[in-house]
Amino acid sequence: MATKSTAEKTAAASDAEIEADVENAIEGEAPEAATLSDDDIARQLTAESLTKDYVLASVAASIVPVAIFDIAAVVAIQLRMIQKLSQLYGKPFSDKMGRKVIYALAGGVLGYGAGYAVAASATKLIPGIGWMVGMVSLPVVAGASTYAVGRSIARHYEDGGSLMDFDASKMRAFYKEQFEKGKELAKRARDRTKSGAEAVAETVEETAAKAS
Repeated sequence: MATKSTAEKTAAASDAEIEADVENAIEGEAPEAATLSDDDIARQLTAESLTKDYVLASVAASIVPVAIFDIAAVVAIQLRMIQKLSQLYGKPFSDKMGRKVIYALAGGVLGYGAGYAVAASATKLIPGIGWMVGMVSLPVVAGASTYAVGRSIARHYEDGGSLMDFDASKMRAFYKEQFEKGKELAKRARDRTKSGAEAVAETVEETAAKAS
């Protein structure tokens, strides 16, 4: 029987840790279970899973060694996440409204989104060490921002709102709180992605050495 490689075991452990982080981060934020219907609970669990998946995607996209392009990729991922959450909660969605919400949340909180992400991405332009610096900082910002956006949208939908009446000024405190919680989740996702890349590089080197 084939046994799992160290890389596979590490990835599996990381997935379990990331999922546990999401569950712990949102604990206490949702209404009491006794007040929720089975459909409400199922919807919340699905929203949690969606959020986790898009955080992982944002972290992976932000590691691309091309300045500014990575930010565009993360925004596209966040838009897709909002679209999926809108479908889940039965709310109307448009690309224009989604972008407006993303920029209002991230751009309106200094150090918690757009401005910081642009600065982190721009470090990739620095010769030599730029990409390494960007890889350390941007994935965490991108992942945490995606987590915060997803949680803010889900909270608003659960309160009966839609993108059309989304008021970023009323959600900024919650966004900041979720951003901080999302940092740990993003760090784990970044480390997992980095470990996976290193494992692939080692495999390629070993294969090349055997072939020579």
